[in-house]
Amino acid sequence: MAKLDITNVPRELDEFIATSGNSRHRQIAEVVRRHYLLELTGRGDELFAEDMMAETPLYYMNIDGLSITLRGTEEVRAFYESQHGVMLAATDVTQVVNDYGYWTECQFNWYLTGAALAAQGVEVSSPDATYIKKSWISMYWPFDDRARMLGEHIYEHLDIAEIIPIPVEDFITLEHAQEVLTPLLRPLPIYTP
Repeated sequence: MAKLDITNVPRELDEFIATSGNSRHRQIAEVVRRHYLLELTGRGDELFAEDMMAETPLYYMNIDGLSITLRGTEEVRAFYESQHGVMLAATDVTQVVNDYGYWTECQFNWYLTGAALAAQGVEVSSPDATYIKKSWISMYWPFDDRARMLGEHIYEHLDIAEIIPIPVEDFITLEHAQEVLTPLLRPLPIYTP
């Protein structure tokens, strides 16, 4: 297995932005694209910019066997802080943007150390071993009338999740993501509804 491509999601959104004739849809795609890049480069505080996220976000998450609701900036910010440095690559991605928001289904490939998995109660060979946790994810992100995220609805299908050991050279780190993704960041265009 080689290192997975972490530029595919923003690249596909760029293709959508270049061909869409709908300014609202383009803005939603720009926000999703920027959100993805900021999250994976460890710049979580920037997710809460007033042109990206509504003042009182609401997150519904069914992931890792838990059902969690996050209400408001404080709870959502704490979640992103807890995820700082956790890397993923999305494969088999389907993305849809319409007037209501953004939908995607994809395979999340979480990059986790043996220590991180052991902390979740998973038996591993070594705390220093490196793994990918493959999870099938469906997401819907609703947007407000100013094309800002209202939150996220995330659903994982645990029945087909699997954990696979990988060589350390294929493990994606925050430093790798910053090197590859930071050059793709750009400011959001000004949007007028």
